[in-house]
Order: sequence, then C-alpha cells, then structure tokens
Amino acid sequence: MRGSIRQRYAGSYSLIIDLGYAIDATGKRKRKQRWITVRCKNRKEAQAKLTELLHASDSGTFVEPSKVTLIEWLRTWLEKSVKPLRRPTTWRSYKSIIEGHIAKARIALIPVQRIRSSDLERYLAEVSGAAATVAVHHALLHGALRKAVKDGLLRATPCVDLERRRVTTDHAAAARVHCWSAVEAKRFLEEAKMADAQVAAFMYLALDSGARKAELAGLGWQHLDLENSMLTIERQLDEAGVEPVFGVTKTKKSRTLTLGAETVEQLRRHKQSQAELKMMNRTTYCDFGLVFAKEAIDLQTPKSRLGQPIETLSETRFQRLAAQAGVRRIKFHGTRHTCATLLLQAGVLPHVVAARLGHSVQMLMSVYAHALPSAQADAAARLAGLLHGGR
Repeated sequence: MRGSIRQRYAGSYSLIIDLGYAIDATGKRKRKQRWITVRCKNRKEAQAKLTELLHASDSGTFVEPSKVTLIEWLRTWLEKSVKPLRRPTTWRSYKSIIEGHIAKARIALIPVQRIRSSDLERYLAEVSGAAATVAVHHALLHGALRKAVKDGLLRATPCVDLERRRVTTDHAAAARVHCWSAVEAKRFLEEAKMADAQVAAFMYLALDSGARKAELAGLGWQHLDLENSMLTIERQLDEAGVEPVFGVTKTKKSRTLTLGAETVEQLRRHKQSQAELKMMNRTTYCDFGLVFAKEAIDLQTPKSRLGQPIETLSETRFQRLAAQAGVRRIKFHGTRHTCATLLLQAGVLPHVVAARLGHSVQMLMSVYAHALPSAQADAAARLAGLLHGGR
C-alpha cells in the first residue's frame, strides 16, 4: 500500500492513502483513495503521521477520522444497542443520564476520537450523588465507548482504569437505617388493615415476603396458590403503561415461599374486591391478570385504564400509611430490610431467609450481620457446654 502527501497551506497537510482499484456501478475501473487532513508543523512530521496510518491500515487497526461528538454517539448507541437489548428500566435510566447530565456537561461536544481518560475522570468527579450513582455513569460511558471500538469508531476505549471516587455503598448501614422494629412493623400493618383491600394486601405481602417492589408490581394471580398459602416469584414489571412489559427477576431466578395466614386473608379479601370491580367494568377493564392493578382512584391520566399495572402503592400510598401509623419514615425497600432482620432475630436459619428474599447467604450475612448481635456469644456458650460440660 502506498501513500502521498500534499500541503494544503502552512501547518495543514492532506495524507493520501492508495487503496488500489475498484469497479464502480458503471463497470469502470476506478482508483480508490482515502484523504485525511492533519495539522503538522512540517512535512517531516506529516510523513511520520502517514507512515503510522499506513501501518495501521496494513494491520487492520486503522480508524476512519470522524467528527462525531460524544453526545451524538451516546444517543445513537442508546437507540441502536441499549433499547433493543436491555431492560426498559435500563434504557430509561441511561436516557435520563445522557440527556439530563452528560448533554449539559463540557465533555458532550468533544469528538469521540479526541476524548481522553482525563476528560472522563473530570466528568465523573463532577457527578453529584452517591458512589452508586457515579458507578452507573461510569458503566454507561464504558459500555458506549467499548461499542465504539467494536464499530470501528475508536481504536481503543479511554474508559479503562480511570481514577475516580472509590467510596463503596454501605448496604449494611442502609439496612439498619431503613428498617422497622417488630413494634413499628406491627403498628404499620394495623393501620394498613384499615385501608382499602388492595392497599392492605400489598403492604401485608411486602412485609411478609420481602419481595422487591418491581416483583410485587409484576405479580399475577397465577403466581399465588392461596389454598396452600404459597407464592412463586418468577418475574418483575419492567415497564408499566398501556402494554406492560415483564422480565425476569433481578437475580434471573425464581423462588417459592410460604405466606402467613394473615397475609393470605388480606389477599383473599383483595381478590374478591378486584373480582367485583372487574364485573362492574367488564367491557373496559384491561385484565392482565395482575394481583395489584389500577383502580378508579388511580385513573389520573387520559391513557389510564382499570387493570393496568400500578406503581404508586410503593410510593405515595406507602408513605401516607407510615405517617398515619406514626412510625419512622423509611424507603419502601425498607420493608425488605425489615422482613430479613425480623426473621433473623426470630432465629430463622440464614439460608432459609436468603432463599426467601432471593439473596445469596454470603450477601445476606454481609448486609444483615447486625441482626444477629448475640450469635458469637451463643456459639461460644454452646461450644463451652460441649467441651467443658458435665459428662
């Protein structure tokens, strides 16, 4: 492969790479060339650049010069790679970050091929929020730039081995803060019991099962066996709306657990109430078979219909009930922390609690070790009894 140089004006050169010949649409044999404009101090520097490009072209590592900016590439990647392949929740989260943060940052208008690690480090340093938030921004940029390499826009990604905040999220601290005592949980359920049937059933099931809110929102009646007090969690709601989208659970595994009699009673009451609502609105009810679905009070927009997935039970309704019960304000995810903590404090074996919540035992113990403050003392006492007790 050959190449040549032409000076455009002082400090600017055109590097011409000969790619041989090709037959065009008319059948004529035409010469193929690639012209690349570079800024160099002199012809010697331009020659060195040409040699580098010829070597890259021969070795298959040549990257066509492009003026595509980071924000342009991110929007393309979001629609072509993320939207069709990832969860709708992931797509929405990434879109929010791209349009709400990156698009407003200085890095947005830098051509992708000119971005350096220092540019990415500066952007991540300016991201406000917890360490987990910064980690999501980093994962987004890393995925997008790695795809740019695969598509031939970059030779190598600059999003590797970046210096950034290394603060780790303290899940155990969050579990202690957003957790009710048995007294608080009981008071909350007493208040929930006086609410309408759906709200009561939702709150009872949340504390009894420790299920994630997306799992509860995606729960269908086919997943409940009320006769045998059994619940199977095998999917979650990924996207609500006119046509809801369901996906596998966070761990991509299903689990089956037994429910308490009080929870089953509330679910029976709710099922009867929902059946009556369906009967009264049988021509307009959008029946997706959901346990928890929109009722008349939830129709706040023109597109809202009875039977569509509902997401406000874990938000406004939950916080309103907590305030009415006079208990500490916690995140809805705190019902999961409360379930795990109370089970461990009641002496339920860790592997049983882990299976109920869809955790690994290792993760469970790293987060909820505080729920077993006397475990070591009890172990020592039992061992002493075996070693030094009477014969």
